Amino acid sequence: MGAKDNQQNQDVLIPPAVNWHCQASCNYGCKFCYARFSEQQLMPRLSAEDGCLILESLSANGVSKVNFVGGEPMLQSHLETWIIEAKRLGMTTSIVSNGTKMSNAWLEEMAPHLDWLGLSIDASTDALHAAMGRGRRGEIKRGKSHHLARCHEIIRLAKDLGYGIKLNTVVSSVNAFDNMAHLVREWHPSRWKIFQVLPIEGENDGEIGTLEVSEEQFQAYVVRHQNALSDMNEIEIIGEDNDAMRGTYAMIDPLGLVYTNAGGKYLYSSQPVHAVGFEAAWSQVAQGWSEEDFEHRQGIWNWADDNATVRNPVLQSLSSVSNDEADGGAEA
Repeated sequence: MGAKDNQQNQDVLIPPAVNWHCQASCNYGCKFCYARFSEQQLMPRLSAEDGCLILESLSANGVSKVNFVGGEPMLQSHLETWIIEAKRLGMTTSIVSNGTKMSNAWLEEMAPHLDWLGLSIDASTDALHAAMGRGRRGEIKRGKSHHLARCHEIIRLAKDLGYGIKLNTVVSSVNAFDNMAHLVREWHPSRWKIFQVLPIEGENDGEIGTLEVSEEQFQAYVVRHQNALSDMNEIEIIGEDNDAMRGTYAMIDPLGLVYTNAGGKYLYSSQPVHAVGFEAAWSQVAQGWSEEDFEHRQGIWNWADDNATVRNPVLQSLSSVSNDEADGGAEA
């Protein structure tokens, strides 16, 4: 069912996965960013209780996966509370981050609650990252980035703890001819999503003109890497051009408003989820989401069956130790 058909359907289709942009601000300076939330940064923040109400409504309405994104979600003071609550409600939990504050202690604490850890990594060198603005703002002002080195360590720690690993890469004119294959081979993520740099009216459309790439350039990047990694069938490589990204994401903004991006601009609900519930808020913007196109871009995947607990015996061991401790049968 396309977006136009969905608009005419009296029964609102509930998306199985939602991206919750739970934090408006970010400490990075990515030039292509389409989630800047300039207005939302000036508004009062959600309370921990409001966030839990959002999660309860998502779960009650059949959403099975929530992806915590930003801004930079690791700057959200209630993030851990919300991740734990989402997992308690039975949802698959995921995060996409630049790696800020992802210490070994944090990863250990969240391991029983967070299934998928996604990192945004765009290039094989930090010189390219600096040119794209993918680095802390202070670094970028000095023309530097240390993003890659930080992510190397996070991936190593996360894999040892049994997290499912995802990579997100934005292809722009800066990195269109870069070769990421050796890094992806080393990191061995379960999924690698490659995005064509996306203009969004009112967010980044006035700033990314020189960063845009043609459809041909984008597809050449995707195919080149798919061929280079053709012997690694266990890595799912998904390319999303601008058409695939529009109208296929169900999103919640930092204020709790539901929104979509079907027309290349954001369409927001008039009321937040924690006030009226997800179904009521979603019904206000559901015409901007296509179930058919969502499935076509491989929006449905085995996020529950292939989660970290099932895939990695490390977490099974941690879970077993935790149960023993609850019974008084093991020492810390």
